[in-house]
Amino acid sequence: MFNVRFRGVSTEHTAWGDAEGRRRDILASAERILEESGYAGLTMRAIAVGAGVSSGTVYQYFSGKEDVFAALMERRLDEVQRTLAEVDRGLGVAGVLREIEPQITELWRRFGRSAAQWEAKVLSGGRRGKEVAGSAQDYRKTIKALAKALAETAAASGQTLVDDPALPHWVWDCMIGLADDLLLQGARTNRVTPAHLVEFATGAIERGVISR
Repeated sequence: MFNVRFRGVSTEHTAWGDAEGRRRDILASAERILEESGYAGLTMRAIAVGAGVSSGTVYQYFSGKEDVFAALMERRLDEVQRTLAEVDRGLGVAGVLREIEPQITELWRRFGRSAAQWEAKVLSGGRRGKEVAGSAQDYRKTIKALAKALAETAAASGQTLVDDPALPHWVWDCMIGLADDLLLQGARTNRVTPAHLVEFATGAIERGVISR
């Protein structure tokens, strides 16, 4: 099974002068706040307290909480892109989707409650700080990486994908929906195990994207 663990950030405060380490501390603090309190609880002051620095120090790295949130999303999306680049194309489309499912589910667990705010800032032309613009670009790169991986995987099995630019977006949305159900345990109410749900959903997506 392909290892799809996220690379975590250290929760230990960094020595003075280590700029990259300080940035990691700030992002680690923000990620904990998001998980516990959602986007509404994410303030620059709260981030600073969690990182063991002043609010002024946080502003040296990020212009506002929107930029902090976007940086967190960008880091998680980068992990998905790396998995898509490295995953074995011989697994088939459904197999590739099963490899990225844990990462997408973890992304949705951490950021799902804040998805509306993220979309407003990043996808809908809202505030465009450096990190926010970077996250929007990274989202597009993730969709392109998904499209590439799916096309190469289908080709490796002698198959062809449906020729439609909406395809990778639809697949991504399907995977987000799957992640949401896994986290809410909706399928369990009908005695459907998570493993069965993942198997069925990824298989259904594969059938939907292969040209007949």
